[in-house]
Amino acid sequence: MFRALDAYLAEVGSGLRGLTRRRRRALIRELEAHLQDEAEARSIDSEEAMTALLAEKEDPGWLAHEIASGEGQDANHRGGTALAAGMIIGLATGGHLWFEGWYWYMCLAFALAQGLAVGSGYFWVRRHWLRLNPWARTVVAVLITSLLSIPLGFTTHHGFKFTRLFYGAFTGFLLERHSQERPLWQTLLEPMVFTTLMFCIEAALLGPARFHWWRVPAELSFNATILLSVLAASRFRRLLAERRVLTPQEQG
Repeated sequence: MFRALDAYLAEVGSGLRGLTRRRRRALIRELEAHLQDEAEARSIDSEEAMTALLAEKEDPGWLAHEIASGEGQDANHRGGTALAAGMIIGLATGGHLWFEGWYWYMCLAFALAQGLAVGSGYFWVRRHWLRLNPWARTVVAVLITSLLSIPLGFTTHHGFKFTRLFYGAFTGFLLERHSQERPLWQTLLEPMVFTTLMFCIEAALLGPARFHWWRVPAELSFNATILLSVLAASRFRRLLAERRVLTPQEQG
C-alpha cells in the first residue's frame, strides 16, 4: 500500500462526513479499488510514481463532493466491468469445450459457472483484500475462487465432480498473479505446471491405470485457454479503469 494513496483517501473521506460511516467506508473502498486498478495498469510500484498519478487527479475535497452527489455511478461501472471481464473468461472456456465436442448445454453451464461465478465473482470481491501483501492476496484469491467454483463441480453427467474446483482455483491464481505484469517464461510455465498437477492428483485419487497420455494435449490446451482468457479479461479491465476512474485535472 502507498502512503500517498492513504493520505489522498483520508482527505476524500473527510469530505464525506455527511454520509453514514458504513456508506463512507464503502465509497472509499470503491475509490481505492479504482485507483489501485489504474496504478496496476500503469505498472506503478513506487511512492513517487503514485504521488505523480494522484497529482493528475481532482482535489480531494471537490472529488468528495462529486462522489457524494453521484455515488452510485462508480459502483455501477465497477459491477459492469466485472461482469464483462467474467464474460470474456466464460466465452473462451465454453467455446473451447464446444470445439472439443461437448454438448452445447454443458458448454453453456461451464461458461456461466466459470465466467460469472468465478470470473465476475473474483472481480466483485477483490477490493476486500487489496491491502494484503502479494502472496497473501494470491492465497486469498485461490481460496475464494475455489468456493466460487462450486457450480463448476456440477457441470458433469455424473453428479458432483470436485476436481472441477481446481479450474476455479487456477483461474483465481492467474487473475491475482497477472494483476501486474509477469515475465513471459512464468506465463508460459503456469499452464504446464497446472496440467501436471491435475494429472498427479487424478492419478493419486483414481489410480495410475486411469491415466491416459492422449488426454495431456487436450488438458494443456484448455488450461492455456484459461490463461489467455484471464490475460484478456485483466487487460480489458485495466483499460477501463485507466480511462474511467478519475479525470486528470487538465481535462476537467
